Amino acid sequence: MIIPGILESTFEKVVEKIKIIDGVASTIQIDIADNILVNGKTFLEIEKLDKIETKAKLEIHLMVKNPVEFLNKNRKFIPFTTVKIKNVSTVFTQLVNHEQMKAFFKLAKKLGYKTGISMNTDQDIVLIDPYAEDIDFAQFMAVVPGKQGNPFIATVLPKIIAFKKIHPSITTQVDGGIDNTSLLKVLEAGVDNVVIGSAIFNSESPKEKYLELSKTAHGSSSNH
Repeated sequence: MIIPGILESTFEKVVEKIKIIDGVASTIQIDIADNILVNGKTFLEIEKLDKIETKAKLEIHLMVKNPVEFLNKNRKFIPFTTVKIKNVSTVFTQLVNHEQMKAFFKLAKKLGYKTGISMNTDQDIVLIDPYAEDIDFAQFMAVVPGKQGNPFIATVLPKIIAFKKIHPSITTQVDGGIDNTSLLKVLEAGVDNVVIGSAIFNSESPKEKYLELSKTAHGSSSNH
């Protein structure tokens, strides 16, 4: 599956991009960066996503030092409790400290979210092992995270292949630097989902580009 990726500085720009692609993409990923864990800052008020009208499921990629704090942002005061953001099906985090990770997965599952881990190109796949029971998918960054348009890092390909051999039941996805050429390479490595930002939203017609990339992905999976 192709998943459009949105990394924006303001909530208004996020809404704008969702509207552009709404109706064709079944899932949209929204990146949240705090300029602490990664170089780059996005809008941070994820609770506002509750107000968006969209046909797509939203997944939130937290590139932040304290992901649990972000889960707690969607609080209702009567009774005073954290609740699930209605449009969001999935929340996942970069690798942070162990206590934070365990608390994040526990709260996310309690709220009814699917969960995952995202790892950078310089991190070893064994770092996911302690959380294999907690996650629905593993995402592999194929760029240095923090902004869109960074170049594709091909060393991600053998990592995806190795991870799939060890954890065949965990869904895999890749994010960053994907164009027509690198798309074929990651599909060849056996990845399940591909997150694409710039190549979709910087094209003349994002909907047509999404459909073209989806057709390529579907054709590749049919040939395996």
